[in-house]
Amino acid sequence: MDTRTLFRRNPDLLLEWDDDSGSVLVDSRSGRKFVAKPELVDLLGRLDGPLTADELNARWPHQADADTTRTLLERLASAGIVRHDDKEDAEPAADGLTPYERACHAQAGRGPLPGTRRGTPPPARLCHPEATGTVPLPDARDLPSRALAEVLSERRSVRDFAAEPVPLRLLAAFLDRSARVRGYLPPRSYEQTQRPAPSGGARHSLEIYLIARDVEQLPPGAYHYDAFDHALHRLSDWNDDLAALQHRTITLPALLNEAPPAGLYLASRADRTGWKYAGMALSMIYRDTGCLLQTMCLTATDLGLASCPTGRMEVPVSAPFLQPYEQRLLHVGNLALGLPDPAAATTAPTPADLPAG
Repeated sequence: MDTRTLFRRNPDLLLEWDDDSGSVLVDSRSGRKFVAKPELVDLLGRLDGPLTADELNARWPHQADADTTRTLLERLASAGIVRHDDKEDAEPAADGLTPYERACHAQAGRGPLPGTRRGTPPPARLCHPEATGTVPLPDARDLPSRALAEVLSERRSVRDFAAEPVPLRLLAAFLDRSARVRGYLPPRSYEQTQRPAPSGGARHSLEIYLIARDVEQLPPGAYHYDAFDHALHRLSDWNDDLAALQHRTITLPALLNEAPPAGLYLASRADRTGWKYAGMALSMIYRDTGCLLQTMCLTATDLGLASCPTGRMEVPVSAPFLQPYEQRLLHVGNLALGLPDPAAATTAPTPADLPAG
């Protein structure tokens, strides 16, 4: 046996708790589980880099014999708990995911956990009793709409906005077409709502908050969009904290030269989806967020608005106007919104080389 053989901890391992087995090691790539005795956890904790059996033995107090440690490491390597650290046994190129992401993906693939849909389902509507005012949005259903193929071909993430404010009527049409509640789907027992963007189980956990810096007829501040009444509920005046939130979640990640006239902050009332899909709820919420953002981007393009989504998420929720709801909401996405700057050059995409026929 080559005493210079290097061993390393399997980087795909996660330590979890099992109600029946106690602590277990889970290989997030293969799904295999191993009972994690304290001595094993201690060994893996000391194997924080490629080590020989002699080097590990000097660190690990549970063995006084390097040969015994080497035999144990070979057994662990056979099980996949540790690996030989040499090029011949190297794993294929990484998939770019962390062990936590792979574990989340695997759980979503297994479907909901047993025992979902217990207790009273969370309501489909989140009310903000602390709101200081309500702004009914105008009816803008008469605004024209273009052919879908044209809208799809013109959709871009726009980072240059005009200096003028966003017209309230355009904002009203944007929210009406992309997010307004159209009705309920059966069974009414747990409030499945029908809206323009799809949502897993029609649970629609996403709440839309408007950060209005420069919107016609709206005092600057933060608002909650009421998708049932098609209205905005005022939650906060404009202040330095709100400007900093917009900068962190929209201006900076979207690489904007300056803050957009308006932005949307998306937050999930996760227990709506979790009540029905516990175990895969987070996966469903992320998918719902993508569907809603795409619907919003296409709607903005149709109305002549400029938009740019960002994936910046803050944990816990850091929006100053949502502090009472910090434990109930997840921040899941954002959207910059405004009128396009007519002076900015629009880069057309290079046509794809498509096969004939």
